[in-house]
Amino acid sequence: MLRGNVLNADDLERHPSNEESHGNITPFLARLPGRFAGVLVIVVCWQQSTGVRADESTTAMLTSGHAPTFSWDFGARWEDVDTPDLFSNVIFPGTSGQLEPPDTIGLRTNLSFRLPLQDAGMGPFFLEWDAALSRASGSSSRVVQPTGSGFDLAAGEPAGGIISLATVGDIGGATAAGTIHFKDSSGDPARIMAFAHSPAGDNAITQYATSGTQTGAAFLALVTSGDTSSAAAYAAFADDRGLFFQALGDLDGTVVKSTVEQRARHFDQTLWLGAALELGNGWTVTPRLGPTYRSTRQDTTFRTEVDIAESIMSGASIPAIGYQERVNVSADYYGVLAGFSAETPVTENLLLRINVSGGAAHYRARLDNRATAIFPEADITFSSSEQGRRGGTFLADASAAIILSSRESFSLKFEAGTSFLADMPIYRSGKLGTESTQSYYLAVGLEHRF
Repeated sequence: MLRGNVLNADDLERHPSNEESHGNITPFLARLPGRFAGVLVIVVCWQQSTGVRADESTTAMLTSGHAPTFSWDFGARWEDVDTPDLFSNVIFPGTSGQLEPPDTIGLRTNLSFRLPLQDAGMGPFFLEWDAALSRASGSSSRVVQPTGSGFDLAAGEPAGGIISLATVGDIGGATAAGTIHFKDSSGDPARIMAFAHSPAGDNAITQYATSGTQTGAAFLALVTSGDTSSAAAYAAFADDRGLFFQALGDLDGTVVKSTVEQRARHFDQTLWLGAALELGNGWTVTPRLGPTYRSTRQDTTFRTEVDIAESIMSGASIPAIGYQERVNVSADYYGVLAGFSAETPVTENLLLRINVSGGAAHYRARLDNRATAIFPEADITFSSSEQGRRGGTFLADASAAIILSSRESFSLKFEAGTSFLADMPIYRSGKLGTESTQSYYLAVGLEHRF
């Protein structure tokens, strides 16, 4: 008797208006005990406030576009970006200057808010704002042990200089001598002469000297050990046009260390206008279109330096000599994207969502490049440039998500995606060029329907 008068689904559908529903159920409520009537009133009011029938599935609620929706996710991001030509003008000892590009890995977070436009009289349309922020970094390194009795390292095109080095090791001990004559790009000269001798036995000498000029400096270092009868001599000069370094003698323990560090920051946001279309077999397709803005910044630092072996017994330490280059490239993209999302229920509480979009954008890129010689007590800048570039490019994004829901307003989301950019600014052969790049991400997040 209770089910036949109150909870029959056919009776509910025959009385769609709120007034008729109340009119039919009120006499029955009067015949129920107080606590049962209170529970039934709560259930009826809840159904009327949400506008969803009791037999409507959770996935149907998720795919409908009739409620404001907020989404947030957080995860990992990595990208395939080549290292800029930071060392095209550097000559390394005994090997080419190329380093393996580092893997750039970091974190990504995304925010999304969808607002239905039914109240504005625009039918099934909605506005959706998506924004993603990510940071990534990576580094690679290499250590070279020079072979033989000497090597050179050069960067840029330094002004003229003359270096003379000599080393001798025999049963009488170890001897090193050196002379450097250098004139920088302004014509200002520098000269250093040095001599060191360690008799056989427990004796060692480590010494170095520098001489500065208007646009550069000269450097000379000597190391001798009477215990091992070994000697080494090092000299270098640099100005605002480049660096030249030379080593001679017993170079055991002397290494050339090179590192590349990359840091990337990305900010994307898109404003979508779309509408959900119900298809057969449980699929819902949502075409959408809107403007997009993207900002990228790539900071790369290349550093190579000679770690000179010095005598431990003497207690002295020789500063490193080397080369460093920093490249900062940033770009802003303004464009339009078109795409769609497709959703289908997998089970009653599980939804599969696929997003695909593509479009065109105009970009403005900027380059700031600076190269310096690493010298004791000073870093000498010998190359600095600023460049700009404009052009058009193609953008594409794709992602797939699994959404696990309950009958509450919150849902758990697992998502994987990729982004393609046809023209990413990069430093090539002294100029600001472009090349394609692709990034990937994995994320977990929450969706909330208001």
